[in-house]
Amino acid sequence: MNLKGGTVIDGFATTGITNTIASECILHSINTQLIATIESPFFSQLSIVRNSVPYFPVRIYANEELKTSIFISEVSIDPSLYFLIGNTMLNWAKDNKCDLIISSSNIVNPQQKSVDSKEYSIMGIGNTAQARNKLKDSKIALLKNGTIGGIPAVLLNQSPQLDINVIVLLVKIIEGIPDFRAAAELSTTISNLVPGVSCNVPLLLQEAEKIEKELTKIKTQDTETEVNAYG
Repeated sequence: MNLKGGTVIDGFATTGITNTIASECILHSINTQLIATIESPFFSQLSIVRNSVPYFPVRIYANEELKTSIFISEVSIDPSLYFLIGNTMLNWAKDNKCDLIISSSNIVNPQQKSVDSKEYSIMGIGNTAQARNKLKDSKIALLKNGTIGGIPAVLLNQSPQLDINVIVLLVKIIEGIPDFRAAAELSTTISNLVPGVSCNVPLLLQEAEKIEKELTKIKTQDTETEVNAYG
C-alpha cells in the first residue's frame, strides 16, 4: 500500500479516551482497511469482538486514496511502554514515507463542572515550523508554554531525527463530562487538517454513550480472564 506523503493519526489513549473515540469516528466515516496489527507480550491479552469477528486490540487501518492511516488501540497501555509505542509509530511512518503524525492530549479542568460547545477549544503544538504553520493556517492557536506527556511527548521529542512532522492537538475537557463531546470537536479539527478525511459527527454523538461504555469496559478488563459480552 502506497502511503507516501500521507498522514498518520494516533488513536492511542494515554490521557483519556477522547482521541480513541475521534479516531474510531474517522475510521468508520472513510473507507479504510485493516493493514496491520501490533502485538506484544506486555499488552493486556484481550480479543476484541465486533460483529462476531475477533480482532487484535491494537490495529492499523489505512485509506490509500487519502494517504491516511490510523493507529487504533483498545487496551490500556502501561506508561513504561510509551517510549516503545511512540518510536514504533514513528518508525512505521518513516518506513511508509508518511510526512505527518497527528496525536492529541487532554487538558483537564477539575474546577469546572459544566460546559457548553464553545468551551471545547483546541490548541496545538508542532515539532517543526511546517507543522506550526499548518496549525496557523487552520486557525488553531499554538500552545505557548506548558508540558505534554505520554505518547504525544515521545512523538514530539523523537521525531526531528526522523524528519517527520508531528502535530499534537490539545483538547480542553471538563472532569466528569463524557469524552465524546470533546471527541466530536477533535475529529472535526483533524478533518480540517487532513484533506478528504471526515467524521460523521451526528452519528458519533448518537452512538457516543455506547462507544464510551464499550471502551471503558474494555480498558477496565485488562488482564481479566472472564468472558465479557456486551452486545
